[in-house]
Amino acid sequence: MTSSDYSPFAHLTAPNAPLYRQVMRAFLAAKERFAVHLRPEEVCAALDAGSRPADLDAVTQALDKLVEWGNLRADPDHARVTAVEDFYRRRFIYQLTRAGEAVEAALGTYDEVLGRRGELQAVALHDIVTQLRALLVIAAEDEPDPAKTYVALSVATARFTDLADNARAFMGSLQRTIDLHDIEVEAFLAYKDRLLQYLERFIQDLITLGGRIALLIGELEEQERVGPLLWLAAAREAADAAPEDAEWAEAVAYERWAARWSGLAEWFVSEEGRESQARLLRGRALGSIPQLLAVVRQLNERRAGRSDRSADFRTLARWFAQAPDDEARHRLWRVAFGLHSSRHLTRCRHSRRTDSLPGAGRHPVE
Repeated sequence: MTSSDYSPFAHLTAPNAPLYRQVMRAFLAAKERFAVHLRPEEVCAALDAGSRPADLDAVTQALDKLVEWGNLRADPDHARVTAVEDFYRRRFIYQLTRAGEAVEAALGTYDEVLGRRGELQAVALHDIVTQLRALLVIAAEDEPDPAKTYVALSVATARFTDLADNARAFMGSLQRTIDLHDIEVEAFLAYKDRLLQYLERFIQDLITLGGRIALLIGELEEQERVGPLLWLAAAREAADAAPEDAEWAEAVAYERWAARWSGLAEWFVSEEGRESQARLLRGRALGSIPQLLAVVRQLNERRAGRSDRSADFRTLARWFAQAPDDEARHRLWRVAFGLHSSRHLTRCRHSRRTDSLPGAGRHPVE
């Protein structure tokens, strides 16, 4: 693809980018109401009252720029033409283009992923167990039902995908919490007990249900029932393909289902030299508990007024960096660490040498 293919993203870094984003969100909201076209005054009315431009021409200019970038399409507005003179006036109605809609969908996904804190879905573990048991029952039939097979595999892999994605997001947000990023101290102390209970409950479910899932996967694979079930699901998925593409579509669908099953199996089943992702997740969750407790202890020490050595050293380093000259830095060093030159040692040695001489220690009056 050429760089011009990404011109619908240009409004993100252009001047007045917040206005462009609001305009595009207005078109998305209109699309949800099944409204196809919008006029400039309708777009203006849909903008936030606090940031809405006072002049309608500013909105019209924003619409024209979005048309130029390919986010919107402008069509002549003939609905309000009542006289010949109206044909010569510049009146347009606007609608989303496919490129503009795709850009907004991508931005929505971007915002969702960045804002996702994730969760540890114990319910998903129960659902996966249920669907794997259903697959065992289906596989035992003389002629397995393709529809039931497709539904069971779809639900199992979808719930697994949600489980893995949310667990990854949750552990990432948990690590930021442990590092005290993106969280207030008071909020952390308020919900720490619930967080610890949440972790302990999920770890217990992961141990019991994860082991059960691994056994069910092993039972299906040992009896070589997985392959035929995947072919049934692939055939059903490719059932609507064109006749000349049916065989190819079925093969592609099978590869996709095989990859999904492989991911599911590797997530729960360990092999020699490779630990399952479930076991790794359990280890990370277990390891996060003492880390959280250490953070709590550190925060309590700070609140109690105890000295934080790392914070003291950072403050001292800032003072050194702000000192005007080396002489000031030397004075700061001596005050902070109580270290001085060793000249007093020379005097002590000289004193010991003079004390050993004849008559040493006598006063002159003697």
